[in-house]
Amino acid sequence: MLILADMVKTIRKGARPHLYIEEWIAEKKLSDTQIANRVGCARETIYRWRKDQRKVTPPKQAQLADALGIEPEDFWHPPGRRDLNALARELNDEQHETIEIMILRLVGRKNAA
Repeated sequence: MLILADMVKTIRKGARPHLYIEEWIAEKKLSDTQIANRVGCARETIYRWRKDQRKVTPPKQAQLADALGIEPEDFWHPPGRRDLNALARELNDEQHETIEIMILRLVGRKNAA
């Protein structure tokens, strides 16, 4: 199965990955203190996770997502934007193959069947 996030990495070659942590916190209208209470850490820890994303390891990302009531993958797109990977999981094999061909054509890959 084609993972769309991998294609985005290819398209944005050289760009730094960005987690939309602050945007999701604002969307949920929660304070650092409220999230810290849910995660079981200090308020300052949440602040550091928002400001320095290098500190947000996958397990920490999962904890933060759980505290916000979202999936960890949701951090890779801003609130309100549909997650293409989530949409792709709902496709049958024929639909998936069709979408894969369309995306390959959009990004200009010659091997699109």
